[in-house]
Amino acid sequence: MQKSILLHSVVLSMLFLAHANELDSNKDLESLLENASELATKKSLNVDYLPSVVTVINAHTYLGAGIQTIGEALDMLPGIQMQLSPTGYTMTTVRGLKNPNAYLSDKIKIMIDGVAINNEVLGSSHFYMDFPMQLVDKIEVLRGPNSTLYGAGAFYGTINIITKLGNNTKENQLFAGAGSYQYRTAGVNLHSSSGDWKLFTDGYYKQNGKALDVKGEVRKTDEAMKDFSVGFKAVNGSFEFLTRLKQNTYGNFYSYEGYLNPIPQRDEDHKNNYFFSQLSYKTALEDYKLEAKASFSHRELDVKNNMGPVGEIAGRFADVNIDMQEGFYTHEKSMEENFEAEALLTLPSMQSNDILMGAGVRQVNITKDEFYSSIENTIIQNMDAILNHPDYNNFRYRESKESAFWANPTTTLLPENTKRTIGYAYLQDLISLTDDVDLVLGLRVDNYSDYGPQWSKRAGLVYRASDTTILKLLYGSAFRAPTLIESYQNGHINTRAGDSTIVPEETDTYEAVAIYMPNLNHKLSLNLFYSKLKNVIDLEEFPNTDPGYQNFKERSSKGVEFEYFFHTSIEHNLYFNATYLDTLYTIPDEPSTRDFGIGSSINSGGGSVNQSMPDISKVMLKAMYVYRPTEALSFGTTWRYFSETTKTELSWVSNDATCDSAHIFDETVTYRFSSSSELRFTAKNLFNREVTLPSYYYSTDGGIVREGRNYFLSYVYNF
Repeated sequence: MQKSILLHSVVLSMLFLAHANELDSNKDLESLLENASELATKKSLNVDYLPSVVTVINAHTYLGAGIQTIGEALDMLPGIQMQLSPTGYTMTTVRGLKNPNAYLSDKIKIMIDGVAINNEVLGSSHFYMDFPMQLVDKIEVLRGPNSTLYGAGAFYGTINIITKLGNNTKENQLFAGAGSYQYRTAGVNLHSSSGDWKLFTDGYYKQNGKALDVKGEVRKTDEAMKDFSVGFKAVNGSFEFLTRLKQNTYGNFYSYEGYLNPIPQRDEDHKNNYFFSQLSYKTALEDYKLEAKASFSHRELDVKNNMGPVGEIAGRFADVNIDMQEGFYTHEKSMEENFEAEALLTLPSMQSNDILMGAGVRQVNITKDEFYSSIENTIIQNMDAILNHPDYNNFRYRESKESAFWANPTTTLLPENTKRTIGYAYLQDLISLTDDVDLVLGLRVDNYSDYGPQWSKRAGLVYRASDTTILKLLYGSAFRAPTLIESYQNGHINTRAGDSTIVPEETDTYEAVAIYMPNLNHKLSLNLFYSKLKNVIDLEEFPNTDPGYQNFKERSSKGVEFEYFFHTSIEHNLYFNATYLDTLYTIPDEPSTRDFGIGSSINSGGGSVNQSMPDISKVMLKAMYVYRPTEALSFGTTWRYFSETTKTELSWVSNDATCDSAHIFDETVTYRFSSSSELRFTAKNLFNREVTLPSYYYSTDGGIVREGRNYFLSYVYNF
């Protein structure tokens, strides 16, 4: 049935192609070519000629379709499925490759104006998914590995968010908006010049008081949000200075344990601060081009979690005669700093070879690390009484359940003086074999102070078969080093202990791409891919072992992605894509015995299990259509279809619930009072469909319900 839906959608779009209106012949050819991109080769080319699978998002078009944030924009692309963790972290799943319940580490590379959002502690950049599209010029999305240019993390995909500030857009703009759940926002883009200096700045602030009803619960979620960012860029000849601060605070959503605010008297919120600055210099020495960059980033995380009510925790401590009158509460604070320097040298063309060389070094320091747990604090204060109590074995928090904490009680997440140094070098050659055939070869080595050298390889062949047809064969390998949490985290109750023996995970991806452009109105592309993963870092969920991390031997993903673009000079702009995924999740053998460090071991048996990846939709269909009947008026429609999520089939899950399929329609109306003033109204989830996402450890049958119909109204003034 799902394959039939996919096939019919492709056929319908091709029929639409056959009968569509022709392009206005007076339209400037250059304006209709795809945006040039440097994402896949660090050399500006038409995206269709790139030896990679790249989609460029034009922010203005997406705004016309009602897309509000970067996360919403990515959710419109083939192979990408955006979901939420129980605590509200945005998870970007690419091509069905995710780790069930392991939402702390991204496996994509996120860059803002070419600056990587580095984060070695958690490896997550979810806090940038709420960045507003009003400040964005375009987003370049590369699906598949690209570690040869961008190093660790460019594993399943690479995303470069190019802001108007970062693209030197000479635009002065004010915008403001309001919507459901007490949503309010305002922002600005400004530019000016002073002598040889060109100056750009932007900023925004938004907030809401979102709280959603939860199925089977009287209480509501806590999703209140405050978010702001300010950016600045100065350009003087070959020098550029770029800096940005982003800060957000979110409520605890559904909480780690699925309780809704179990300790009302305690605050519960998640704060992220991220600041970066980069100084770059570009110069040309005869036919050589040199770019040097130095950057600094600072991330601060402050997370409070209410995880268990007072009565429940008091009852557990009563087993060992401890009068515990505090709920299960944790407070985590950490600060991370990254210093990086990089140089890129482009050699002059030599016998059809365009060679790029790069080298750099990055130093990661942890400058703050604090962890408080009400449970652990009580245990430490009463350790002897608990260990010597006759009912100790009935105590929920005894060491056989949480041996890592009992072996090393601590108030930090990481060992003292944890740091990491990464040196890297890469080489890429873009070879023009003939006028119609290009070959790209790439090689990179990243040397980690704690994991040694990691190699990445890349090869791509692009054949321009005719004026209308382009064919590509692509291969890429990539790696992701364990985050500091995955490698070294101290064991705490209800959290996982790091494992320094795990190794970086790797992938090899093969792709075949066909692009057909019969004229300037239409473009179709078809992409077949196969990814083989090994040493996959995932949660260790076996009941007979300490909760932690491990390397899964292998996984694989294969599928097909189809895209169709249609546009005319003014009236019509249609984008449709379809994806089918077949992703394999392999559970390794559980060790036959495991020593818990207290003189006991537990026997277990079993073998490895192969199954479909849990929690993903195998079929995704997405469409965006912007109709502009007049210069002043336009209508934007988006449609997303996600098939029922796959079953879990994991032995440690008691409730094997799936989330139902969903059709989600959004409708947007934009009215332009003048060339400098426009008003936009958007209705999200227009037909008020129930949309659910996988719940924490599948505790909610059918998943957690997200918002129904909601509204946004915004006004933009350009001056």
